[in-house]
Amino acid sequence: MDKKLSEKSQLKLEKLWDKLADDFKPFRRDVSVADNSVSAFTYYVEMGKYPPPEIMVEIMEGFLNYFESEGNISLDQAFFGDKHKKYNSLSFKQYRQLKFSDFDHFIYFNDFKSLDQGAEQFLIETESEIDQDTFLREYRRWKVGKKKRT
Repeated sequence: MDKKLSEKSQLKLEKLWDKLADDFKPFRRDVSVADNSVSAFTYYVEMGKYPPPEIMVEIMEGFLNYFESEGNISLDQAFFGDKHKKYNSLSFKQYRQLKFSDFDHFIYFNDFKSLDQGAEQFLIETESEIDQDTFLREYRRWKVGKKKRT
């Protein structure tokens, strides 16, 4: 990765950022919105905001690293330095987080006699291919892991 290219890109983006800075008040760039550049980029775009220059440069560096590898590394490895392992990949973790967060909200905002009944209805409405027992087993593991992280 060419350090000069990153620095040059950062300087150009900073000039443009200065023109947008007033639209971001009371935004603070020193406060991280995510634990990696890909998630931060997604967060800003979902909020209808331009990502700060440092995030844009990190995304550029990840893609350049990927392209320069000539197909020898995955995007996970290019961005995070990790060889792709499905259950450790960012996409799997985010998919799992969203799926079970959605289920939590579904249960909270609806009235079910049991978690089993809620899971059955959730799986029907989301047209999921997974069986109910497997879904609930994964959900319970996710809940335990979530409690450990907080």
